[in-house]
Amino acid sequence: MKKIFLLSFLLLLAIFTFSQTFSGVVTDSETGLPLSNVKVSIIEDFKTTTTNNQGEFTYTTINTNKKTVGFDLYGYMYEEQYHLSASTGLQIKLRKKIKSLASQRWDMYKDAGNCSVSIPNSEAWNVSFTGSDLKGDLAPNQNYTRRDPSAVIKVGDLYYVWYSYSLTANALKSAPWDLNDIYYATSEDGITWSEKGAAVVRGAAGSYDARSAFTAEIYVENNKYYLVYQAAETVEGVYSYNTVAMATADSPDGPWTKLADPILRPTHTNGWTTNTDGDFDDKCVHDPCLMFYKNKYYLYYKGECVADRTAGLCGSRHIKWGVAIADNPTGPYIKSEYNPITNTGHEVSVWSYNEGIAIVQHLDGPEVGTIQYAKDGINFEIMGSASNIPEALGIYRDPNATNTPHGGIKWGLSHVLKWNYGPKGWMYLKRFITPKEATNALTNTNVNKIRVYPNKAKNSLNIKGLEAGFYKVLIFNSKGESILSTNLNASTDSSVSIHKLVPGIYFIQLQNSNYNYAVNFSTI
Repeated sequence: MKKIFLLSFLLLLAIFTFSQTFSGVVTDSETGLPLSNVKVSIIEDFKTTTTNNQGEFTYTTINTNKKTVGFDLYGYMYEEQYHLSASTGLQIKLRKKIKSLASQRWDMYKDAGNCSVSIPNSEAWNVSFTGSDLKGDLAPNQNYTRRDPSAVIKVGDLYYVWYSYSLTANALKSAPWDLNDIYYATSEDGITWSEKGAAVVRGAAGSYDARSAFTAEIYVENNKYYLVYQAAETVEGVYSYNTVAMATADSPDGPWTKLADPILRPTHTNGWTTNTDGDFDDKCVHDPCLMFYKNKYYLYYKGECVADRTAGLCGSRHIKWGVAIADNPTGPYIKSEYNPITNTGHEVSVWSYNEGIAIVQHLDGPEVGTIQYAKDGINFEIMGSASNIPEALGIYRDPNATNTPHGGIKWGLSHVLKWNYGPKGWMYLKRFITPKEATNALTNTNVNKIRVYPNKAKNSLNIKGLEAGFYKVLIFNSKGESILSTNLNASTDSSVSIHKLVPGIYFIQLQNSNYNYAVNFSTI
């Protein structure tokens, strides 16, 4: 009997020796009052407890591994503490959620039982896109999958872009964005590109990006380069619970140094384990886009929820955007209490306009095909329509952009997905432009030396005053659709054949590394 008692005692001693306790109090961030019934989750243990009437909680684990502790209460922002060891006296302050204008519109859609979206017909805001294939190393090649281009930036005389890269024929991939590294390329004219190789590669086993590093975005400040990207630790993370990571460099050519931890994670609300309505981003966080705005760093991102709601309101996936804000580019990033800030948006496309932020909404949700604007960068209003939206816009960040709604999105790169090639599909990059903005830009450029005539042309259009060199010639109809694409050697040619065009109003765009001119003309 003594041996049995001794054994039991030793077992009990071992349990307490190899355990740790977490305790503290949860309060309202504004009032300071204690919050009861807050769900306190030890993520790694898949265990929960709740706070008492005094907002207090205590939880004892069965091992001494560092833990992630989450705090969830309806009507409040989810809070998470990372890499915690035995901690007592934790002081957790929860922020109340606030409904954004988008969330208020969502409530209206629900109350009406349909998704009848009011889209203003605004000449100033309506936008259409057109595209063309790239040349050089980024020309379509089925052997290589290139997707999700970053914003395009110009450093010196070169344009730079970063993108997800993989071999198309890799049968081990579970998706086109699986087993990816981040590559980069440069160009003198934005059309012909030279691939330079890997910028950020997948990490070692057990690291947050061991499985895939993909969907990059670039931000530059004071000659410091910040690359934010999606990260998947395991194959499960390719579709679920991936994170947003960051690497930094002193040159666009690297070398790049990864931060020790991700800067953004999904929200561990009830949808994660129960497959019911949790937060909009409780499954994964995608498509990061970092902007400097109002002396803060705004990290816009796409969120997906575990409860897909495919069969719900509007009959499509309910994918929305959020934003996380920091005082420094490397974080820490705090999710806005206004999240979610959109009702739609498969990819994140964001640019500055006036004192606010403009966006395009593409796929998944009721407000597909809209262009929106928020004076505060958060509460977006529908301003007009967007048509022919390319996939995954990587916008050229023009430091001299015109102060117009589309000034910050006049051109860039996008991707195209072809599911019928390779084990998991094939993707390649394209160039997009907004013809309307190209036309508007003409009025802000000294083009007195350029003549395109006659205005009412028949068989050919004459072009005078161009500097010697090769030009890309694009002609669009009044809808912004690409009608003709050709090349012009200004050293030897002075006209473009338009004999196949039917009578109507068109505009012609002339592009090379130094010029981007556009002008209207009509045919007879």
